[in-house]
Amino acid sequence: MKPLQHCLPAGLIAATLLTGCGGGGDGGKPLPPPAPDPIARVDVLMNHERGMNSITIDDKNAYVALTNTETDGTAILATARGVSAKSAWQTVGLGECKLPASDQVEVRRAAELKQVDGKTLLMQPAWGSADEHTLCELDQAKMSFIPKDKDFRICYASYCERMYVADVKAVGKRWFANGGAGQNVQVSNDQGATWRPIMGTMDSMSCTHQSFEVVGGRLLTGGECPLDMAYVRAYTMNADNSALASTVPVQLSVPELENRNVHLITTLGKSERVFIGVEGGLLRSDDSGKSYKFVLKQPLTGGVNYPYITQLLSPAGKPNVIVAAGFDKAKGLPYLAWSADNGDKWTDLSSLLPGYKRTVADATSQVTSIAEDAQGRILVTVNEEFQKKGRLVEVTLGRL
Repeated sequence: MKPLQHCLPAGLIAATLLTGCGGGGDGGKPLPPPAPDPIARVDVLMNHERGMNSITIDDKNAYVALTNTETDGTAILATARGVSAKSAWQTVGLGECKLPASDQVEVRRAAELKQVDGKTLLMQPAWGSADEHTLCELDQAKMSFIPKDKDFRICYASYCERMYVADVKAVGKRWFANGGAGQNVQVSNDQGATWRPIMGTMDSMSCTHQSFEVVGGRLLTGGECPLDMAYVRAYTMNADNSALASTVPVQLSVPELENRNVHLITTLGKSERVFIGVEGGLLRSDDSGKSYKFVLKQPLTGGVNYPYITQLLSPAGKPNVIVAAGFDKAKGLPYLAWSADNGDKWTDLSSLLPGYKRTVADATSQVTSIAEDAQGRILVTVNEEFQKKGRLVEVTLGRL
């Protein structure tokens, strides 16, 4: 899905996730679409009228992030690990990290929750006020979130703002973030207490947030800047990953991306296989991000579907199993598929999800997150409508 970061004024950057503002052209011959799975199943564990934006699981609890509504601010729910349909969910304190209510559905907001370096982090679009927070951390008592983004509040001659952090990753003892969007990548040597740029600046940029990964001594980046100009680049890091060794990109072998914005760059498990989720496809690298090939691809127009893959998971102990999730822009439906052979062949599970057989004709459904619990179960959040009717489900894969 192509965020409207190029289509909206600065105050609404990243507010809408499911509407495109570009496209066209011929993407070439598609790869075979995933086949249906006769054995897999989906079981609903929790329903909520609000949209569910993410799920994460720490050493004690599972946490789900809910969107704000017309009358209520954002919320985080928690329950003990081992989630079931009978789990009792409680609200976690958000304090200064709470975003206010919004009477406009198209600019509803919610947090992304993620486990980073053994900590539960919260990232969210803080474009409503310089006093809103974009990066927070769950306290040691697991009772409330506290701000961790003082370096992302920047002031100019006449006003201040908060740089929106969309992702944080840990590599060794260092944390990396993409605060402010555009070409920005920041690094922290003290678990997020302070940040400095290693690429770009400490300032908000006009392009979309670029995805990033540090692997094989390189910083991989990908995005779309300017509009409809998709890119994947790599930069050599210094020996301790504290800075770029050079600002000149190294040569990569990447198929033509056309205008397929990059939504995800990640390694899976302990391997240095790299996957890149783009509009309408997924690329894989088997050499630590030096060369890539499409393992899923649909043409820009006329394909069976057009998945925006924003989530990937490789279950523990199954290094060749991959679960891919996101949104099928061609149909406005949630997307979920899995592969047992590192992405060479895929099985489509989308039709099993809540929201696939929708009753509201113009509603848009989407998988918003995917996680694995301590028992090896795959948990997925999906919204049956845009930012509404959230469902937490357990996905059981078919033949492994």
